[in-house]
Amino acid sequence: MFDLILAVIVVLVLFVSSIIDLKTREIPDKFSIGLIIIAVILKLLHSYEISNYSILLNSLYGFLIFTGISLIAYYTRQWGGGDAKLFIALGIAFPYYPNELMKIFQPDLSISFMFIIVFNMLLFGFIYGLGYLIYLMLKNKNKLKKLNLKVNMIYFLLPLSAVISSLFFMYELRILLLMLAFLLLIYPYLVKIVKFAEKEIMTYKLSVDKITEGDWIIEDVYHNHNKIYSKKSPGVTKEQIGLFKKYKIKELIIREGIPFVPAIFLGLLFSLIFGSIITF
Repeated sequence: MFDLILAVIVVLVLFVSSIIDLKTREIPDKFSIGLIIIAVILKLLHSYEISNYSILLNSLYGFLIFTGISLIAYYTRQWGGGDAKLFIALGIAFPYYPNELMKIFQPDLSISFMFIIVFNMLLFGFIYGLGYLIYLMLKNKNKLKKLNLKVNMIYFLLPLSAVISSLFFMYELRILLLMLAFLLLIYPYLVKIVKFAEKEIMTYKLSVDKITEGDWIIEDVYHNHNKIYSKKSPGVTKEQIGLFKKYKIKELIIREGIPFVPAIFLGLLFSLIFGSIITF
């Protein structure tokens, strides 16, 4: 019962956090830290109730794995702090599939549930991220004239080779090679679109009064030749924002990230209902 309660709480928190992320680009600590605390408490109660402390070991294992992934995503500026902390909570909550949900759904659990969550989240992250970029570009149609989609002809050689190679293999491998050819074909265009969106749409000047914790400032900030913010930082802190205001810095150039919590929410929801999208 504890795992079912936790699953419902996690889904609800991620749903609300997704809406907040889309509106404000900021996840309050009461959601991310609060979810971690709730997950730990419910796992403790569950292990005590059935006198099985392997539950805690599994959650510790999930915590370590998901923390590692979160730190990589955070320090490479793929995620903000709120995204990372919510993902850590998933590692504690779902080191295994909740048994109670097996009575409701019939998910494919042929591989580790933690791997299923990560894979599905990345898949939905790609689809969602691409859709979000298209939305931004349609919203800023006046800037599209600057977009240059010309690519070197050499980029067509690899997908062409994959298509030709597919003719010599059985059906299953042929399909995989054709899928690979398609991905290789669109990859250079996706790179150009992402770089264009980052430079022309997602990078802009913002008043210091509107900058929030975790925003990515793309320039070093100095006061009297003393660096108070490094552009290599994963995100600005509340203390640094306070210094900007104290030293009367008016505006800074930031790069807006794609709100990623909706992708985490969709990836988890799909995992709980269907399990692995890959069948072994």
